[in-house]
Amino acid sequence: MNSCNANGNSSTISDGQRTTSIRNSIDASSLASWMVRQPALKEFCFGSTAKSSGDPRDEVQHLEDRLEIRQFGFGQSNPTYLLTVRSSPENDARNTNEPIQLVLRRKPNKVAHPTSHALHREYRVLESLTGYNRQLAESRGGSNEYDKSVPVPRPYAYCRDASVLGAEFYIMEYVKGRIFVDPRMLSMQSEEERAEAYLDALRVLSNIHNVPWWSIGLGKHGGPATGMRDGEEKPTYIERQLQRLLQVTSRQSELMKSNAESEDMKRIERSIHQMAKKLQQHANNCPNPYGLLHGDYKIDNIIFHPTKPIVIAVLDWELSTMGDGYCDLANLCMMYFMPEIDKGWGIAGLGGMDLRGTGIPTRDEVLSKYCIYSQYHYQTLKQLLPPPASAVSLSLNIHPANGDEAKAWAGFYLSFLFFKNCVIVHGVAQRASSGVASSAMAHRVAKLLPVMVQLAWKIWDEYPPPPPDYYKNDGHSKL
Repeated sequence: MNSCNANGNSSTISDGQRTTSIRNSIDASSLASWMVRQPALKEFCFGSTAKSSGDPRDEVQHLEDRLEIRQFGFGQSNPTYLLTVRSSPENDARNTNEPIQLVLRRKPNKVAHPTSHALHREYRVLESLTGYNRQLAESRGGSNEYDKSVPVPRPYAYCRDASVLGAEFYIMEYVKGRIFVDPRMLSMQSEEERAEAYLDALRVLSNIHNVPWWSIGLGKHGGPATGMRDGEEKPTYIERQLQRLLQVTSRQSELMKSNAESEDMKRIERSIHQMAKKLQQHANNCPNPYGLLHGDYKIDNIIFHPTKPIVIAVLDWELSTMGDGYCDLANLCMMYFMPEIDKGWGIAGLGGMDLRGTGIPTRDEVLSKYCIYSQYHYQTLKQLLPPPASAVSLSLNIHPANGDEAKAWAGFYLSFLFFKNCVIVHGVAQRASSGVASSAMAHRVAKLLPVMVQLAWKIWDEYPPPPPDYYKNDGHSKL
């Protein structure tokens, strides 16, 4: 069975699925030894009708002889590999002679903060969403009901034993399709197709934020909702994030000191801390809706169907948690402030581009369409809440996105996301200076840090958060 969940074939590989030779070493023999012991991987290793030889050493050698490992060239955080298992006559139950392909995601060998690179959380959310999608498909049958699923690669097996490959890792389905590292989607055939692709990306984003997380095993996936609990007020999602991100950047700074940190880097780090203080002054008053977050939702973390403008998988869930959905929306909207890929940043955006006639929505159109999808979801989401629904909805701050609110706070959320990405790029710079960066473009991305910090401040100045009189007496935004 080929590990691909999309109909149709494509003779070309999208930029986001191109691979290189291995940059972060991996022990193929140790990997093969672990894989043959995983029940969920047996069919991929030996075929559905294969019989054990009785000698584990023979099984490991048989798999290792047919296993090819390459590393994906895209992605800055966790080393990610394409595993190709060549078929053999005695094990090919499909009689296709086609290789089987899987994806392996591994933590870096050096981690700046214990909560960074949380692959176990990524794996858990993939498991939960796979089950949720199965439930939806069974309940929907063949009807044309609105598709509320969140397409993800199916996870197969997780390894917590760092002795196998030097760090924790897991193996999941390889979904063959199109990953657009350039949000202009230049290979799309028409303006209409590009518009449909963006609309489907917004539909899926709204689906993520409206997943009934309490019923699919994600009740402890993140921090609690804001409100009074046990006699004290819990912080908002962004307040919690700011605290954690400051811890991460402090640890990264310590690691960089051992690599002769420059005076320029010290100034940049001070600016990052100053931005955090600005954000903290308003974080307690932001809308703060509560739901499942992706954590890094953007066009290049989406796989589109090989021939249709349809989302078939959402990738890179390591930052997923429970929190404020406007953060995911702002993360997607960052592309409007990033320059086009040919400007030399190494990260593609739409900044300065005339979008007329392209099918690509404007930032205001993205906000409006997302809110429309959110309003639609909210009516059915209330019906799924445990009784009394209204009380639970209020205590968890579950409410639909509002157009006026989304636009009023858009600059605040964008500033927070640029701050967050400054911390991420700071981490890339730290790993590059230590020689453990996972991406082929890591050194190029690391050089963007001062520009990213300047852009964060520019957005804060141009799109400040609402004034104090925008708030109600209870601290929530006026709607």
